[in-house]
Amino acid sequence: MARTESNVVDISVGTLIVALIFTLAVRTLATANMTGVDPTVKTVTTVLVPVLGAIAIALAFLKHRGK
Repeated sequence: MARTESNVVDISVGTLIVALIFTLAVRTLATANMTGVDPTVKTVTTVLVPVLGAIAIALAFLKHRGK
């Protein structure tokens, strides 16, 4: 298998794994029982963490693309 084909396979498998794990994590955070938790913690957990996760994933792919 050529180097380009190997890179395509690596990126495809990586994207699939990240999509599955990220979707599960966001769903778990969104449906978590947060009774009695401070509103600031609720906001950080349900809004900020998924947004920062998406940014981190985008930066990882952009960094990999620049090689």
